[in-house]
Amino acid sequence: MNKLTALIILLTLTSSAFSQWSFVSRPSGARFNSISVPSGNVIWAACDSTKAFRSTDFGNTWVLRNSGLPSGNLYGISATDSLNCWIGTITGSIYRTTNGGLNWVAQLVQSGSFTDGIKMFSANYGIFYADPLGTGQQFQLRYTTNGGTNWILSPNSPTSQNDYGVINAWDWLDTGRVWVGAANATPNATSARMFRTTSGFAGGNWTAVQLPGTGTGDGLYWQAIAFTDANNGLAGTNGGNLRRTTDGGATWQLISNPPGLGVFAVVNMHGFKDGSNLIRVSTTGQTINKIFRTTNLGANWTEETLPTQGTANAIEHIQFFSQTLGYAGCANGYFLRYGNPSSVSLANTELPEGFKLEQNYPNPFNPSTKINFSIPFAANVSLKLYDINGKEVSEMFSQYKQAGNYSFDFVATPEMNSGMYFYTLRADNLIESRKLMLVK
Repeated sequence: MNKLTALIILLTLTSSAFSQWSFVSRPSGARFNSISVPSGNVIWAACDSTKAFRSTDFGNTWVLRNSGLPSGNLYGISATDSLNCWIGTITGSIYRTTNGGLNWVAQLVQSGSFTDGIKMFSANYGIFYADPLGTGQQFQLRYTTNGGTNWILSPNSPTSQNDYGVINAWDWLDTGRVWVGAANATPNATSARMFRTTSGFAGGNWTAVQLPGTGTGDGLYWQAIAFTDANNGLAGTNGGNLRRTTDGGATWQLISNPPGLGVFAVVNMHGFKDGSNLIRVSTTGQTINKIFRTTNLGANWTEETLPTQGTANAIEHIQFFSQTLGYAGCANGYFLRYGNPSSVSLANTELPEGFKLEQNYPNPFNPSTKINFSIPFAANVSLKLYDINGKEVSEMFSQYKQAGNYSFDFVATPEMNSGMYFYTLRADNLIESRKLMLVK
């Protein structure tokens, strides 16, 4: 048995549970409050201290784009592409840019509120979530049908009962089905409300449910919500309460917390609407921040390994572009990425004669290289990267592919060290590996 064959066997037996979260950049020390990912490489960020950032290279570098924005922290952001973006302010106002953030124009100006979220489903239709203007006033649940020229208050928007909104505390399945969390400001509160509609912000028809929980001196916040379909979802609080629903939010059941947590708060969630039933949850507590995932509404949890920049700083907002590419904005301005900003494409239309993995080029490389491969039949195909000890570094992609010749562009993550690595292609029962060299 030669060394490469032995290594292939070792890689086959090695667990693939190694995390893909990595530290990417830190554009400033300002906290990431909300992020928006309109395409894989484009990320917009609303941060403290009037910091509005845009990245067009997967979060590696950022440009400050805040001309025309009022001084103060920024909350809630939604972009449809690299040019058009909407952002919220600490007073509950909305600003828009149409030129990539070179300048911003006010669309809704108000005081006494607080922006909690913005979501643009298209260039014209979007929804807005902000605090009520006071106790007894309606939550600022607004919608637009003309790109924000007008922001209309949702009919029958819930009225405050000493409660208010929470940043990023909402989720949606489509424009009609939306769930919104609220915060009970009473110290050590034992319940707080959640709102839902199945007819959209324009239709109103809001339903409120009062959910029990363990509050803190600041009150009780249902501050994290994620759904995978019209029925199934999770919600979490600042007091470490986790509940699930299987009937669209009509009723909620308490579930077991992820393992290894003492006193903690649920910070944010992201739910995939692709049939995977996958929900990620970020938590903070006891000076350690974590991300867990579940595919069965919390019956089982898997902790994902984070870089030190993630464990040491609260993970404020998680957004994914696909199953294999996602981002997280953290406190103190740290930005994380899940997966690699790499891509696979069909190289030509010729049918391959056999299964083949070619040598990457250039090799050695820094930071990108191309890997060509061929599969003679339709199959579930994966390409993974391992270090010299056989530990999985990255699942570069895992997809169902038709027979063909493919080209994959791989970009090394910032934390990868110079040295020898092995990349392994699998298609059903076929497997082949080759070496590559990263030189920084």
